[in-house]
Amino acid sequence: MLKVEAITASYNDVPVLDRVSMTAHERRITAVIGSSGSGKSTLLRVIMGFIKPSSGRVLIEGEDICSASEAEVARIRAKMGLVFQESALFDSLTVEENVAFFPIYHQKRRWRQVRPEVNALLAELGLGDIGGKYPGELSGGMRRRVALARTLIYHPRVLLYDEPTTGLDPTNIATVDDIIKEMNERFEVTSVVVTHDLESVLHVADWVYLLDEGHSVEVGPPKHLLTSDHPRVVRFTASWRKHIDAFRKLPHTPISGVAGSKDDK
Repeated sequence: MLKVEAITASYNDVPVLDRVSMTAHERRITAVIGSSGSGKSTLLRVIMGFIKPSSGRVLIEGEDICSASEAEVARIRAKMGLVFQESALFDSLTVEENVAFFPIYHQKRRWRQVRPEVNALLAELGLGDIGGKYPGELSGGMRRRVALARTLIYHPRVLLYDEPTTGLDPTNIATVDDIIKEMNERFEVTSVVVTHDLESVLHVADWVYLLDEGHSVEVGPPKHLLTSDHPRVVRFTASWRKHIDAFRKLPHTPISGVAGSKDDK
């Protein structure tokens, strides 16, 4: 489990997070939503131990990464995997080499030891036939899957996704949503998805938090994004609610020839 308790953080004395709290339960997908500048990226950096907050705790399976020593931070951080937006793959390395990067360059293991693990993981993720390809030869959805393989190779207990659908078309957004759900179920990890994509949140999340001007709001199940009367949630979802209301008011006339219409029965 990942637990953020009353985190306060600033940049150059400018407050960014103000007593932010959230809980991501084991084997569940927790979404953190918010507009640009709301503090989402800062929260991720605090969780990963890249930034020390001025107050509060971040507990990773009961261990506080905020008060840990440098050596302890590295050990606790190894329990987490961060999947960057745009995948952040090395263009000059093949898929195999990208996935093997951590065990070879950080764990100092040999290629002949690592390669069977890499290929087994690629096969498990449906990537068994692209090990020799380069990122530039892959679709957006496939690059996201490779990025996940590179993270999963060191068996994290917590997966953090930083804006995973940014820059993707609707088809690939749906693919990435499916991948997030698949990874959560198959590898039994705790997942945190940081995003501004409300439709993706509806598809993948079990629980939702809103970050707004550095403040956190526990929304609850994704459907509460449409029903919550909390002022910050209402403000963030206002245009989205208007679009949905406008769609519901459109006349929905059955189209001739569509399967399931009366003429087809």
